[in-house]
Amino acid sequence: MGRFKLRLMTILCLIMIMVLTIPQNTYALSTPATPTGLIATAVSDNQINLSWNSASEASQYYIYRSNSVSGEYTYMGAVAGTSFSNTGLMAATTYYYKIQGINSVGSSSYSSAASAKTLGSSGTSTEIQSDRIFGANRYETSAEIAAAGWSTSSYAVLASGENFPDALCASPLAAKFKAPILLTSKNKLEEPTKNQFLSLNVKNVIIVGGEGVISAKVEKDIKNLGITVSRASGMNRYETSLEVAKMIGSFDEAVVATGSDFADILSVAPIAAQKGMPILLTPKNSISNALKNLLDKNVDRTYVLGDADTINATVVNKLPSPQRLYGTNPYDANIKIIEYFANDLDLSTVYVATGEAYPDALSGSVFAARSYSPVILIKSSLQAASEKFIAENSGNIDKAVAFGGTGAISDTLLKSIAPSTGEGTGNLPTPSNVVANTIDTNQVYLTWNTISNANTYIIYRGTSYSGTYTDIATVSNPYYLDTYLPSGITYYYKIKAANSSGTSAYSNIAQATTQSDANLLQAPGNLVATPLTTDEIHLTWYTVPNAVTYNVYRTKSDSGVYTIIDSVNYPYYTDDNVASGATYLYKVQAANSRGTGPYSSVVIASPLLSTDGLAVPTNVVALSKSSNQILLTWNAAVGATHYKIYRSTSYSGTYTNIANLTLPYYIDEGLTAGMTYYYKVQAVSNAGSSGFSTIAYTVTGEGSSSLVAPNNLTATTLNSSQIYLAWNAVPNATYYKIYRSTSSNGNYALINTNVNPYYTDRNLSAKTTYYYYVEAANDSKTSGKSSNASARTTN
Repeated sequence: MGRFKLRLMTILCLIMIMVLTIPQNTYALSTPATPTGLIATAVSDNQINLSWNSASEASQYYIYRSNSVSGEYTYMGAVAGTSFSNTGLMAATTYYYKIQGINSVGSSSYSSAASAKTLGSSGTSTEIQSDRIFGANRYETSAEIAAAGWSTSSYAVLASGENFPDALCASPLAAKFKAPILLTSKNKLEEPTKNQFLSLNVKNVIIVGGEGVISAKVEKDIKNLGITVSRASGMNRYETSLEVAKMIGSFDEAVVATGSDFADILSVAPIAAQKGMPILLTPKNSISNALKNLLDKNVDRTYVLGDADTINATVVNKLPSPQRLYGTNPYDANIKIIEYFANDLDLSTVYVATGEAYPDALSGSVFAARSYSPVILIKSSLQAASEKFIAENSGNIDKAVAFGGTGAISDTLLKSIAPSTGEGTGNLPTPSNVVANTIDTNQVYLTWNTISNANTYIIYRGTSYSGTYTDIATVSNPYYLDTYLPSGITYYYKIKAANSSGTSAYSNIAQATTQSDANLLQAPGNLVATPLTTDEIHLTWYTVPNAVTYNVYRTKSDSGVYTIIDSVNYPYYTDDNVASGATYLYKVQAANSRGTGPYSSVVIASPLLSTDGLAVPTNVVALSKSSNQILLTWNAAVGATHYKIYRSTSYSGTYTNIANLTLPYYIDEGLTAGMTYYYKVQAVSNAGSSGFSTIAYTVTGEGSSSLVAPNNLTATTLNSSQIYLAWNAVPNATYYKIYRSTSSNGNYALINTNVNPYYTDRNLSAKTTYYYYVEAANDSKTSGKSSNASARTTN
């Protein structure tokens, strides 16, 4: 018995020695591998099934879902296996998914996204809807696109509607300034473009190209509207593309093309706009030192448009991490480019434009980029690559929108992409050949082709092409007289056929403008006052139908008597009899031989201060402190006795004076949770007031359980292995999730969680650029992503 105990003790000792001497990491788990092969399959109108490959070291998987490819992904649940059924979904809706592998050590990077569109309520996929944004010519089309995408815009980018090389670089620049692209001819500011500048209340226009493309006369005409003008231009198309890139600022990827053709650039333009990549032009066989230096300094990756016959290998080999994108023809290349960047795109809406001319696609490129949508280029008929792409992705495409009129893309061609122009509930054909004819100052007459099995027709009316349409009448005959309309207004109409089984899709859109009443003068709209100098204030307003002249009135006091200071026959005026430091109020009235119309709204302005006057407050910062408080700070202005703080709930809205105080900070209280507030500040002394500061804005916290995304994330290099991160604290956050990647568009991995709004990332590789974003979190919710920040470790 004693011998047995001795042996047992010996064995136990040997086991303990082995356990103690074998390295601990022999038994340690590592972070799970990133799951691959994610597939999403719609099986009904309310269910999508997911499946994926098993990831090593993963004990379970987290599932995340979003309503758009680049939107916020929400945690849906966890499973131990490699499949998941997502139920309770909406019919005919596209959903996007990502997954993570999880174990006790941590989590993997997110998988690539997969998407599927639930079936229609009848059990089959719904048809693709169609729409069109267009005008009578390229200038009107660009204006209509701007009107459809922007209600106001501080900036606009102006490109040539006649010459493509300089214009092709405009898309990412417009995206940088969140601005539309408008077109003009060389020697004339086209009327639709001018009207859109005024309609959007544009303050700054950036012209792309030199005076040989858009003349000094056009620039002067814009300045006469009270708009500041700048140019991005060089001696040729190559230098212009460099100047545009410099104006864009920071970027780590770029597109390089020859600029000898436009189709490939139009294909990548919406993607370049979305990703902030400049489009740089170079000759086929050479690259300038300026271009190479710019790329070497800023870029980690270059996308080269075209094969070796377009840009040769000698040039490509000098570019940072080049990736060629090309096809057998422009339409094949268009699809190849879209497919390459598919993970960055949302296909629920696709835009189509002719590939035979550049203006419509160029104007539409930044519009499409706002929704992460591609622009598909087509000819008079669908090319094989385009047709195959649309067929393969029809389950994800909800809507196809054409840029340009029927001369560019026929209705037949559009219907071959999207047979329906609006989802119906029955099997009725869509009403066709809808025509709107103006009868007089307050009547429009509509006609359309009869639908044989329709009992009634539903008529919808809107006051803008892409705006809200209201059901105004139901009739039994294929015609309708719309009455009691205001004069001089454009109306848009579309129609559905209906019977007991349901309704048809929407018809094409028809438009008509009621005649102007020669006896009626309207109040001038959109009166804007802009200080030009210390003794000039420039006024602009909308033209009024039937007006011969405009009377300009001014007072120096809100309760004072207005005096007519001039009568002009054009919709702008420069008041050059003003004093620095004084405040003036203006209103305008239209007039003709029959009399005068009502006054416009009143605007207020002060001329610029002289150089020895008060400086405009600088470095104005708005910071959300809670769900109902915002802290506003700015640099003190020398000579100021106090400051006026103005607030608005929209960038271009009415700003109200909410406080007057002597110190350069202010806490705005009693605000609404989850709302964006905009601020500007004036310095004041006995001599008068300064100009307004730049506008600062922020969003209040959304309550005790809601979280906003962290802002002001900065990354600072400490040495060859450490980067320091800092960001603004988020109300209601109890900790933060820090994510890192080695490329701006690569997979970001969760590297740590931290209770403080700062973190030092250690043990990094030398001479390596790292990219970060941060999410705020608490026990019940995770916020959206912060903006990205990057830094490069030293040698």
